[in-house]
Amino acid sequence: MRPRHATSSLGLFSVLLSLSGAGLAQDPSLSSRVTDGKRFLPEIVPGPPLPMAEVLATEKEDEDEQKPAPTHQKGGRPAQPKARLPEGVPLSTPNAKARSSIAEGPTREQLKGGANDEELNALRDAEKVLFPESVRGLETSWSYDVPSPQDEESRTLGLPLTSDAYHPQTGISSTDLAWLKSLTLPDLPIQLDRRVVTYLKFYRDSDRGRTIAAIWTRKSGRYVAEIKAKLRRAGLPTDLVWLSMIESGHDPTVVSPAGAAGLWQFIPESGRMYGLTVDRWVDERRDPARSTDAAIHFLSDLYRRFGSWELAMGAYNMGYAGMSRAIAKYNTNDFWSLSRLESGIPWETTLYVPKIFALAIVMNNRDAFGVGRQTLDPAESFDTILLSPATSLKDAAEAARISLPELKRLNPQYLTDRLPPAKSEESKKWPLRVPRGTSLDRLRNLKGGLGAHATHRVRLGDTAENIASDYGVPVTDILKENSLAADETLMAGTILILPNGAKKKTRGTPLDLVISRKLRPNQDEQVVYYEVRPHDQLGEIAAAFGVTEADLARWNRVSPAAHLQKGMTLQLVVSKKTRLDDVRHIGPTEARVFLAGTSEFHDHFEGMKGKRRVLVTVKRGETLVDIGSRYGMTVGSMERVNQRSRSTKLVPGEQLIVYTDKKVAPQDAVEVPGSLPSIDAPHPELLPSAAR
Repeated sequence: MRPRHATSSLGLFSVLLSLSGAGLAQDPSLSSRVTDGKRFLPEIVPGPPLPMAEVLATEKEDEDEQKPAPTHQKGGRPAQPKARLPEGVPLSTPNAKARSSIAEGPTREQLKGGANDEELNALRDAEKVLFPESVRGLETSWSYDVPSPQDEESRTLGLPLTSDAYHPQTGISSTDLAWLKSLTLPDLPIQLDRRVVTYLKFYRDSDRGRTIAAIWTRKSGRYVAEIKAKLRRAGLPTDLVWLSMIESGHDPTVVSPAGAAGLWQFIPESGRMYGLTVDRWVDERRDPARSTDAAIHFLSDLYRRFGSWELAMGAYNMGYAGMSRAIAKYNTNDFWSLSRLESGIPWETTLYVPKIFALAIVMNNRDAFGVGRQTLDPAESFDTILLSPATSLKDAAEAARISLPELKRLNPQYLTDRLPPAKSEESKKWPLRVPRGTSLDRLRNLKGGLGAHATHRVRLGDTAENIASDYGVPVTDILKENSLAADETLMAGTILILPNGAKKKTRGTPLDLVISRKLRPNQDEQVVYYEVRPHDQLGEIAAAFGVTEADLARWNRVSPAAHLQKGMTLQLVVSKKTRLDDVRHIGPTEARVFLAGTSEFHDHFEGMKGKRRVLVTVKRGETLVDIGSRYGMTVGSMERVNQRSRSTKLVPGEQLIVYTDKKVAPQDAVEVPGSLPSIDAPHPELLPSAAR
């Protein structure tokens, strides 16, 4: 048996040596490596690796020594083994549709995906190998590598491509440096950072990298020339066009999980800030020309703020506020320094600028990267005509004698099969692109507009179902006419087209609503009600009615931290002078209101099911199960209604509540007392003033 004090450390060290590869102990440089590592493991002197079988046997001996001696007592019966699937049987996977239904939107896993572009996804996969992100705290405590001194300045600031300066710690060999100096520079201020060089070698040497470069070269024929012309006219570096290629793969229909869309991947708020229309009918983020104009303004503003294209592009990715905070926190405005500081800027941003620089170099040196003979996609060529709002794209495609998919490919900004309907009688006409050379006479004579159709302006709180009910039309017609999804949340201000025959109906019988407390408005105030839709936010509803979120939560006894659920009704106190044209609401005369938990509440809702709510007296020997069975209630319902367990012993003479449609003996039935009204604090102005 081996000495116990040497087994643990030496055995572990030997296992690691064995896993690291045979022959490491015989490496002449190993002694120096281990010597350097003595600051971590000063007691360990490496020897030849033990065979794995001997190491395991040694560890088994140690375990045996620590085990207590067997007692030879009779043990219990062995546990029944659980049923297991046979080997090789595939396990079931979660139902993605069901998970989305429960989450009322994308799940966390779905949100982790990237933009839907094959080349971008392939590049992200490659980056996991090219740039493995280090996780602090999980590194091994020793290494075989000999640490070497580094020049922090040259390591963090990068090496300008046009400079003759060279430092071995940049990680760029003399051969690579000579090759890099032979390349044509883009009109961006390129820095020869090691991450840029890694991308360049990936595009040059990797089969996957060459494939990605070839596909992007082919795609560049579609929009690059026009975008470069716009950048040149604006006085910006024309090679900023490759930022849009990295963002979207030059597919204007790409939408990220965060909601960014188009060639330049604007989120809706930023798009609207820069003049792009983003609504139910049109999304100009998907319009290559309009979104490029917006991106030029955005990038110009970022450059004016930071004075550096590296910082401007990094801020485009991570947000200008975050970039400003990082600069102030670490007191450096050098992008390459920030990209190497712990928690400096997001990992994605540290790779974002290098990949744009690398792609710009590749596209300016296509022969050097083997894509010089790649056939480019034809540039977009079209004529534009202005058409009336709500014109059918199907009719326009027939007039232009092209297919509807081809027309929609030229006009990706239009989200449905119609041009947007008019928001007013003087609403602007909408541009429609058609293939160059198309006869425009037939399109000019095309009858636009809605004809016999009417429109409805969506208010906060509207759904397709209640709009259909308001106008007496099938909800399927509303969905079809407006290309709506059945579960789509309508945004306030959206214009919807109503089917033929739609006519506004007046509300008949009052709606039955439930509230959690009684409110007492002043003489110049009134209580109104709002029916919650899926995804409604408490703050959004409060803002629409002009009240505070805290008051709205207090009036309805709801938790601001929890999500509102469809089917809830919120009550609000508003001034009688408040205009509520933009929000769907129910007035005080349009509702029959029940206070939750009162006898009127239970009588009404049980009466709708043909049942009565009565008290019955417990007799000797009866249980919750017996009484429930006699009146047609399950034991679970009895527990729920009476707030007690089925195992609780009943006392003769006590009374239980039952909901029943059965006949109750007069001697058993007892009138249920009504609930006491809730007590609210009086208004301050009604209190007597203090004596002075």
